[in-house]
Amino acid sequence: MNRYWVGIDQGSTATKACLLDARGHVRQVVSRRVATRTPVAGWVEHDPEELLRSVRWALSEVLRRVPPAAVGGVGLACQRSTCLFWDAESGKSLTPALSWQDRRAEGICKALARHAPSIIRKTGLRLSPHYAASKIRWMLDRAPGLRRSAGSGRARFGTLDSYLLFRLTGGASWSTDPTHAARTLLMDLKRLDWDPELLDLFGVAYRALPPIRPSAFPAGEIRIRGARIRIAATVGDQQAALLGVGCSRSGEMVINYGTGAFAALNTGRRPVRIPGLLTSVAWSSDKAVRFLLEGPVNAAGSAVEWMEGLVGPASREEESLDDLDSLPIVIPALAGVGAPHWRGDVNAAIFDLRRDTEPAQLRAATLAGIACRIREIVQRMGRHRKRTDPIVAAGGLLQRHELARFQASLMAVPLLHAEAPDATARGAALLAGHALGAWDLLEGRDIPASPTRRVSPGRRNGAAEAYYRRFTSQLRRLLGASAPRRLEI
Repeated sequence: MNRYWVGIDQGSTATKACLLDARGHVRQVVSRRVATRTPVAGWVEHDPEELLRSVRWALSEVLRRVPPAAVGGVGLACQRSTCLFWDAESGKSLTPALSWQDRRAEGICKALARHAPSIIRKTGLRLSPHYAASKIRWMLDRAPGLRRSAGSGRARFGTLDSYLLFRLTGGASWSTDPTHAARTLLMDLKRLDWDPELLDLFGVAYRALPPIRPSAFPAGEIRIRGARIRIAATVGDQQAALLGVGCSRSGEMVINYGTGAFAALNTGRRPVRIPGLLTSVAWSSDKAVRFLLEGPVNAAGSAVEWMEGLVGPASREEESLDDLDSLPIVIPALAGVGAPHWRGDVNAAIFDLRRDTEPAQLRAATLAGIACRIREIVQRMGRHRKRTDPIVAAGGLLQRHELARFQASLMAVPLLHAEAPDATARGAALLAGHALGAWDLLEGRDIPASPTRRVSPGRRNGAAEAYYRRFTSQLRRLLGASAPRRLEI
């Protein structure tokens, strides 16, 4: 019997690995930070070799005291829209890994704006520079010889999962799954395959793209200390978080607070479309496909870091969202305003500043702004979830305990705070176990629930509601204003 399963979470700021035992309990977690480069305003990228080294280190470290032969398989979860080109023979990267946060291809999206309705219809996603297709076009247009190499098959394109799979297996395996492929804006959501018309629209050669295989699929093998370990699952990070906190059934929702914040609702066997939200694949196997509704807030943890860079870091005793009447409004739009407005041209802004506003209040207002944006998204999901269905909150930003309490007060419902900060890595490991028959995610059998703590709404729901009205009023003003009428940061 396989005694262990490994999950990898390659994220924007760190790579994590977790070790699950045969019952699905987390036994160990390791983490290593990765660097983000911002060479020009709006450009966000990573060194692909550094990301690869971090994944190799995490695998080696988490298995330091475990014989590799006792590991049933590895699941790999990645930033979904981060992408690059590399050489098919050497594996050497030909471009940086352009982050999902990167907006350098915004001009390409504007030029293709008349195609936005057909893109939404086919992919379930918005035409946005956050997704990979416009980044691909940008790289093809600017890197000398890249378009020719891509057309011949010498240059390969992929989101991070396919690049890491290729390198970890020594070039023996190259594929992606629907949760990552969807984030390219090149996959037809009905057929779960590359769409010829979208490839033509963005000028992408079919030969440069990896085959799309199920999320739960033994895609290759890694050699570790003389043993071969199967990579049994690849899945997007937000989808992995959904599984990692136990939201495998239709109607269950996770709010994941990381570099960005994402509300994801499991819609089960059928894709659901709501204006302003994203429709995508939750995960797939050779037997089934599950779908989700999603709404992203483009800056969450990154907004907190930004504010702390301006006013200084927080101390635990300072953080308070009790005095909402005197709290300013922070719109955390460092990478534009995401769902449900989709305004990439809008910048972060601060309203209601006073002479006596203190740094602690600005830090608290940033958390409150993230929570207000999440409430907008959850409200839009509306009738597609029952009020009695649980909402699980996860992610490293919840170490700021005031955030979960205020979020519960804003939505007037209790949250289940997933206390383990490794939900994404755990979800990847669970999906690997599902692929190889260790447990059944379709039925939810034999899988222990992630430990949670109930967070009830605070007593001052009325104050939270008043603050939310103030926030939405200023957000509407920001969305409709010209630049001179607002304070931009």
